[in-house]
Amino acid sequence: MKKFAYAATIAATLSLSTYANADGVDEAALQRLDQQLPSTLEQLYQKHQLKGDLLLAVVDKSGLRYSYTLNAQGNEPGKNGLSADTPFLIASHTKAFTGTLAQVLAAGGEFQLSAPIETYLADEITHPKIASDSITVTQLLNHTAGFTSIMHTFKTAFLGYQTEAELIEALNTDTLVAPAGVFRYSNTGPILAARAMENATGKSWKKLMDEKLFSPLGMHHTSSTLSAYPAGAILPSIEVGADGEVLRTGLFKTDGTLHAAGGSVSTLGDMAKWLQFNLNQGDELSASADFFTPLHAPTTSQEKTYYTYERTGYSLAWDIANYHDNTILTRFGSYAGMSFHASFMPEQGVAVIAFFNDQRGYVLPHLAANLAYNLVIAPELAQSRYAEEVKGVEKSIAREQANALAPSARVTFTPEWQSHLGTYINTDGWPAITLTEKDNQVWLSSGVLAGPLYANEEEAGSYIVNLGSLRRPIKLSVSEAGEVTLMNGSLEYLKHN
Repeated sequence: MKKFAYAATIAATLSLSTYANADGVDEAALQRLDQQLPSTLEQLYQKHQLKGDLLLAVVDKSGLRYSYTLNAQGNEPGKNGLSADTPFLIASHTKAFTGTLAQVLAAGGEFQLSAPIETYLADEITHPKIASDSITVTQLLNHTAGFTSIMHTFKTAFLGYQTEAELIEALNTDTLVAPAGVFRYSNTGPILAARAMENATGKSWKKLMDEKLFSPLGMHHTSSTLSAYPAGAILPSIEVGADGEVLRTGLFKTDGTLHAAGGSVSTLGDMAKWLQFNLNQGDELSASADFFTPLHAPTTSQEKTYYTYERTGYSLAWDIANYHDNTILTRFGSYAGMSFHASFMPEQGVAVIAFFNDQRGYVLPHLAANLAYNLVIAPELAQSRYAEEVKGVEKSIAREQANALAPSARVTFTPEWQSHLGTYINTDGWPAITLTEKDNQVWLSSGVLAGPLYANEEEAGSYIVNLGSLRRPIKLSVSEAGEVTLMNGSLEYLKHN
């Protein structure tokens, strides 16, 4: 298992004078970024007393051109501990990797995107309403396969699972099926597409990612395995309480829940290589003349506005959208309050990466990315656009702060809780829930996640559990016969004696 070192190996690439002028970012744009972006973002950071780590990079066809980092320690890398080698979770941007991996295998003759999914997944997909003889692998990747499973999604992304058989059962017994051909975003398709690739090649998705994508592109600080990183190296989610204090930090992921739809860790430096490859339509992964067509052109349509991006299509890997009449390909990611932005404008030859991990500011990376784009391609409009776009971000921050939990609402362990401690079983296949005492508080665990109970002030006798990446309503009741029932949302659990 490789371990990554985090010395300042790419300091030279951060120099503003390293590159000659190239498509996308010239010296004047670099000066505007350096003069306007830090002060603008730091003012917002201070105004709302944000707590997280903000990392941003601007890339063009020659590579990483500009980087910026900020946290409560300031914007100097020597003080804030952040650099282009700092690892962070990219969450659903992993879908862009998985879609590209499928195209690499297809270009090499190892995999067929047009094949019906029964070709590779006959043993995994047995639900009678899923037309596995006509739904294609491409439809798994572009979210038009028409089926998903809530339990499968929760077990792969959040709660964990014990065996592949458990996932297969979840997929085929807790299945939502709709007509295929319509764009419906979910994790299910890319995860199953990765499973199809595993069956086609006899290699794990994680091994294929490293062999076919990360290593050829020189992305040596990118992995889908947490153990590849030194303990504590990956930036955590930062939960802020009702009074603005940090309540809890954590990653809330295991190797088992790093999956093909949301399970990779990377750095600014490595993501710059990835976006440079996409801007250049490089030949590092395949020499096929039409390799990028299904990756950069829509394979299906969608109509949705996300923040400032008017989405019109989806390829095998990217959302195709418009931002102020500029075509922009985006693939974002979010998990447990961590938010990641990666995008590129092919016509302008510019790409931006941004990450933030204070859960109140999950829209901040998109605002910061837009500011960077505008300083490069529309400098006369950069500040006016920012002034308009920041309004929505500030509303979002205020809303998240209003929903923040108060540490005083944590449930204190008392003798009355003793009879409620123990394991609760759900008969429909969901992981058991356990109530325990920890540091004189009541904690709930479900699968690989755990967190404290908070009293729900809006409803007597009900609680909220914060599992880091999930927040769930909890109720306890005792029957006349003394049987204890726990309701996890609409899911019923009985105490196991």
